[in-house]
Amino acid sequence: MRKVVCLSMGIAILVSGFFTHTLTANSSPSVAQVSSESILQSRNTINGFVFTENRQPVSDAHVELLDEFNMILSRTKTNGSGLFTFKDLSDGRYSVKASHLGADYEEQIRAVSLVSISAIPGRGAVNEQVDFYLKIRKKANNGPLAAPGVIFAQEIPNEAKKLYESGIDDIVNKKENDGFDKLKKALEMFPDYFLALDRLGTEYVVRGYYTPAYILLAKAVEINPRSFSSSFGLGLASYRLQRVDEAIDNLQRAVKIYNKSANAYLWLGIALHQNKKLSQAENALTQADKLSNGVSSEVHWQMARLYKDQNRFRESADKLELFLKYKPEVEDAEKIKDMIKVLRQKSDGK
Repeated sequence: MRKVVCLSMGIAILVSGFFTHTLTANSSPSVAQVSSESILQSRNTINGFVFTENRQPVSDAHVELLDEFNMILSRTKTNGSGLFTFKDLSDGRYSVKASHLGADYEEQIRAVSLVSISAIPGRGAVNEQVDFYLKIRKKANNGPLAAPGVIFAQEIPNEAKKLYESGIDDIVNKKENDGFDKLKKALEMFPDYFLALDRLGTEYVVRGYYTPAYILLAKAVEINPRSFSSSFGLGLASYRLQRVDEAIDNLQRAVKIYNKSANAYLWLGIALHQNKKLSQAENALTQADKLSNGVSSEVHWQMARLYKDQNRFRESADKLELFLKYKPEVEDAEKIKDMIKVLRQKSDGK
């Protein structure tokens, strides 16, 4: 019996030695990768988040993993929370680069060093977190109604993108007609080009071209319902075209997307006042007053109108005085002073 056991142990040792010798002397690189050391190193991970400067997550941002010679090892995109992950990495030096195609944000690159903290196979793997906060390019111009928000990602044909970027440069350099023509050509090449629709539409709004602005921004909102600038611009265009119900809907969506725009709340209050929704109008105008730190003459003027329609004459007079305080150069200052006197008299006579 002892002989059988010794023989079995001898065979086991022989077989073990054979396979050890085979792996050491004759293994190919692919076989060597399953060694315990490589298994240990392959458990390293780099992950992180991509945000805008105001800490909004950036979905579909492009993230690249590079080696120490700046060669691309892997590419990925962020998910809806802005998260990216690179797994199964060996020890070494890496760089992670985050960018966003089609948006006015600077790419960023961060160096990462992965060094396992244990020599024991299967233990000591490293998980490095690298977060990015994308900054707007210094030369970027985001349009007259822009506000911080979620970046919208699109794959754009190169020629259309070049036309758009050249058109924006023209607008920034006061060559507006050339810039607008290039944006139109970009849209002819790619009709769903959101940035071009948004920029051309909002530029038209502030210049009083309400009908073409309405058409462009209605399409922009259809493509990207989460755009503040498109929703706000469409609200303004709708109001100017006497589509007050549509204006209210669009302006309400705009302030839900970005609730720190005094101007958006101002116009929402104006539209609600137009539709005789006085209490809602007061709420919107009060918010506009808070966001403008109480120094907006236009907000005070609109609140004076609203209070007058509610027969709140003293408050209306107070707001007109604030209007004159912050806009003393107004042409009809004397008439407004007379109006304040009348409102004070009405208030005293109640």
